[in-house]
Amino acid sequence: MDYSFAWPEAASEANIVIVLVTIGFIIFWFTGKSETLLNKQVQLHGQDKGQERHVFLKRLTGMATFGLVPALVLMGIMGFSWTDYGVKAQLGTTALYWILGLSTVIIFMTSRSTRAADNLAQYPEIRRLDWTRNLVIWSALSWMGYLVAYELMFRGFLLFSCVRAFGVWPAIIINTSIYALVHVPKNAKEGIGAIPLGLLLCILTLQTGTIWVALIVHWVLSLANEWFSLKHQPDMRVVD
Repeated sequence: MDYSFAWPEAASEANIVIVLVTIGFIIFWFTGKSETLLNKQVQLHGQDKGQERHVFLKRLTGMATFGLVPALVLMGIMGFSWTDYGVKAQLGTTALYWILGLSTVIIFMTSRSTRAADNLAQYPEIRRLDWTRNLVIWSALSWMGYLVAYELMFRGFLLFSCVRAFGVWPAIIINTSIYALVHVPKNAKEGIGAIPLGLLLCILTLQTGTIWVALIVHWVLSLANEWFSLKHQPDMRVVD
């Protein structure tokens, strides 16, 4: 059987986004796992401060590789607009109901799941024993900034470009599959849990036409996980 290797113009946008996701995640992941970068920060700032700086560096890298670089390529070079990727200055009633409902469920479940030993071994990512209020705030802000880029990539650039190229359900399957795979290196539980969450967020994004539901729900999930994990860590505390 003969196959054509001609570049399909209709899928150009989606193909480029998939490449950007792949390269971006590789850079992000190895930045976060780099012992060389971690040791450099520890040498400059000491063990606790160095580990903290390395976490912030990883999140800043994610902001660049998931958000800034793709935005420059897709809108600065290819001429797409923010509205093409679900970034709109509107939040309808349906979206608001979903945000409130999902956030309530997430906070309730997270308050209990964060007690588990496997969660406390990983979260909060910053492993300082004494957290100042400034650290709590800056960690939250860095999480939020990182997740803006993260949701722009997954429920914005990747989802909408694949819908235009392949249709709704192929786009949802591609998105959810990649979303689950990038969670697998953390642990099996997060990889499996990313499947229903990713599926739901894709559907809600397409139904509402905006990434706001996915973004705000992800903010609630990550901040609740960090704050409850901090609360349940026996050796960690927030100090004045």
